[in-house]
Amino acid sequence: MTSKGIPIKAVKSVEMDAEKTLDTTENSKKRRAPTTTTTSSSSPAKRVAKTATTQGSKKKSSASEQQQPEFQDDGKVRCSWAANPKYPLLQQYHDHEWCTQGGFDRSNRHLFEMLILEGAQAGLSWSTILHKREAYRRSYDQFDYHLIANQYTSPESTNRLLDPESGIVRNRLKIEASMTNARAFVTLLKEFSPDQMALEDTNGFWTFLQQYKKEISPATKKRVQAHIDGKAKGPLEFQTTSAESDRLSADLKKRGFKFVGSTIMFSYMQAVGLEMDEYHHFPSCFLHPLNNKTLD
Repeated sequence: MTSKGIPIKAVKSVEMDAEKTLDTTENSKKRRAPTTTTTSSSSPAKRVAKTATTQGSKKKSSASEQQQPEFQDDGKVRCSWAANPKYPLLQQYHDHEWCTQGGFDRSNRHLFEMLILEGAQAGLSWSTILHKREAYRRSYDQFDYHLIANQYTSPESTNRLLDPESGIVRNRLKIEASMTNARAFVTLLKEFSPDQMALEDTNGFWTFLQQYKKEISPATKKRVQAHIDGKAKGPLEFQTTSAESDRLSADLKKRGFKFVGSTIMFSYMQAVGLEMDEYHHFPSCFLHPLNNKTLD
């Protein structure tokens, strides 16, 4: 499946202004207290108490979200999804993490974190997830998959994550899937890299992923270079799935992983640096490999 001229992060990030967070929409009715009609005769004490409660709620909400960095208006051309001043976290992620050759974190902890975050994004924008990233790290014990697999096993664990104060996407299916995935992740590491099971080991899950890596072909380089030189006709077609993401998805599902469909896996492969074909940075982006001459 392709989307003309828009890479998957942009495809998943449309309607960010209207969307806000899906968990807020899903749970607003449950959280909203019955409304009552108040008049101007309500006591000042009650109004002050209500104001204090509202302000306290706002503080809790802001504390659960990642602080916004300053948007860098440096004149560099970026992928369109990372160029909106309203979303500086997207710009920061784009510049320092997403498809940035040589800058990938291959530790088991990071690869597990991204697996959970990509699954949590389903139906949401990536901006929403980035804003909740620090809350995820706190709620999931810094993505310690050993601890999650062994201790997140009771209804109480699920309820804790479903609590509004967790700050994460409060979707029961996604939360339960994250616990299932932690156990499946540990089992996979035992099978493929029993000596690379520690959180910071870099030859564990990364080694498993190598069988799904696609090399960049000369034809791809030529096609993208034509767009950079302005000689190509029509827009590039950016994929949202690939044969490799299909295979990875099927393999992980057989191993018991949840929320690992092909589209999610293609996005994951891009995020962790496994999918480095033409379907990542726009040809005009300053981080495109051919602009950086790093593919030669």
